[in-house]
Amino acid sequence: MPETTPYANNSAEAMLRVISLFIVSDGEVKDEEMEMLEQLGVFERFGVDRDDFARIFDGYCDDLIAHAGTARFIGLADPDWVDTILAPVTDRVARRTLARILLLLARSDGFFSDAELVIYRQMLDRWEIDIDSLAEPD
Repeated sequence: MPETTPYANNSAEAMLRVISLFIVSDGEVKDEEMEMLEQLGVFERFGVDRDDFARIFDGYCDDLIAHAGTARFIGLADPDWVDTILAPVTDRVARRTLARILLLLARSDGFFSDAELVIYRQMLDRWEIDIDSLAEPD
């Protein structure tokens, strides 16, 4: 399993790292994505501010660069990498909350990229979430 900065299971940092993975997956950070995080109250939900999120986001990028090493290509949606990032989120409600947030985040720029779709499908599969069930309360 790839090495990453260790975060406690189900911690705000672990969950925000999943969001970072998703934001970076299409190769660019869009203003609409950051605006959606603010509109959804994600920072408040996880008890962080934008600077805290920036620190976690930067840490994610540092981990990704270290994982890539000297490779000429970085697989932003590499299944082993994605599994490593998803692994610390073990709580059912936290998983479902993230699945809802990421779905809205993907739609924020009006386009669900191929990489976002691959990661989202892998997340639903690994966490055994039926997308239709996300409309139901936890």
